[in-house]
Amino acid sequence: MLVALVLPVFLGPLPAARADAGGVQLKPIGTPSWQPVDCHLFSAPVGTAASGYAEASDTVGRLLPPPDHVPRPPLLAIGPGAAHTPPYDTELGDGIRALGFHRGHRFTASEFSEGAGVFLVCMVVPDPGVVGSSPDFASGPIIPNSTFPIHVEGVATRNGDPFDPFLTNFDVPPLTTSIDPAFDVDGHSHFPIFVATNADFGPADSDLRGRYVYRFTMVDASGAGWTVGAHFVVRP
Repeated sequence: MLVALVLPVFLGPLPAARADAGGVQLKPIGTPSWQPVDCHLFSAPVGTAASGYAEASDTVGRLLPPPDHVPRPPLLAIGPGAAHTPPYDTELGDGIRALGFHRGHRFTASEFSEGAGVFLVCMVVPDPGVVGSSPDFASGPIIPNSTFPIHVEGVATRNGDPFDPFLTNFDVPPLTTSIDPAFDVDGHSHFPIFVATNADFGPADSDLRGRYVYRFTMVDASGAGWTVGAHFVVRP
């Protein structure tokens, strides 16, 4: 289930080259010039079928509020707002703390059902990228438009079995004049990724208790990118 925003876990440990402090594991594919940072698992509202899962969009918007970030439908969820300078590696964590969402790797069944779900979020930044213009500055480190689209695709499992096979599948587009609103810049200074699922998207009437993995790849136009894996436990 993709929260970017169509609202739209373990296969074993990843042989990760890097891992954030929260335990999300990252393994490079080739030699990417960008990387996910500030990755977190937390429980928050995703909504229900009756609401069209509109609450997921609200959760995302509250994590990265205006003026620095604003809804940008062509970018699938949240995009550039008011110019703000780097670093960008604490924005998501700061938002989670400010909103009081339960962050961690152990969640109750009520935090994974009946309108609540478990989100995995990351901010993607240049590493090292190139120097160019972005919505945030005239010259600085960016992920250039030539790197895009970045394709994101993956699944969620429970106890090693398929749970949500449609966890995420989308493309992050370049910032060009071909999207609306148009951008006349050389690339992204940073962009967020949001994925989430809950009981609604798993097998009907299944026991929610177990060990879950969100695992997906992010691959740019050159074929380089990252494998991202994050695990959590749902208990009564």
